[in-house]
Amino acid sequence: MRKVHEDVWVVDRPFRLMGLGLGVRMTVVRLSSGGLVLHSPVGYEAGLQEWLDSLGEVCAIIAPNCEHNLFLAEWIRAYPRAVYYHPAGMVPIKGFPVQEEILDDAVAEAWRGELEQHVMRGLPRLNEVVFYHKKSRALIVTDLVFNITRSASLLEKLLLRLNGAYHHFGPTRLFKTFFMKDKAAFGASIKRLLEWDFERIILSHGEIVEQDGKEKFRRAFDWLL
Repeated sequence: MRKVHEDVWVVDRPFRLMGLGLGVRMTVVRLSSGGLVLHSPVGYEAGLQEWLDSLGEVCAIIAPNCEHNLFLAEWIRAYPRAVYYHPAGMVPIKGFPVQEEILDDAVAEAWRGELEQHVMRGLPRLNEVVFYHKKSRALIVTDLVFNITRSASLLEKLLLRLNGAYHHFGPTRLFKTFFMKDKAAFGASIKRLLEWDFERIILSHGEIVEQDGKEKFRRAFDWLL
């Protein structure tokens, strides 16, 4: 749990997918109202909830794409008054009442003036929603780009490298398969993100980009622009 800005914290946890150590990150944004937004929650821990309660009241829980859904129910149970935001196509959470809203390009009233949002086009299986936090000039993404610089074994490094995910900032080879059928639509979304004035990039898998984020992001997708 670490602070990256006066109103932004991240929580990093181990996470493995198909045997690869990708790590996973939750981003916590405190709004001017004092309410907390949880972006892509990690696994529930009582101590983590206590820490969040010390920062403010959790008012929003965000599933930023249709794949980041493993730990949502735990946090929705912990904060039943919070609104659950998710993209279209998300598997429903069943078994208890849920206050929910579907994310689109219209900025949610809860964070109007503080966060911008855009649903990436050309990603029908993921429907990833990217956010921009104005105060910290941070682009907040999920699987759009990776930036993994450490790994536990030579085999893991090799497998990550084959996927374009090791010591390489940008989309993985696997991720590219999601949008190759509609590169024009996806490229238009990348141009939309580049309209935002971001410097930092907070991503779910890998090291946070603290400087020159916009230029690095542009270079990662210049073949589409």
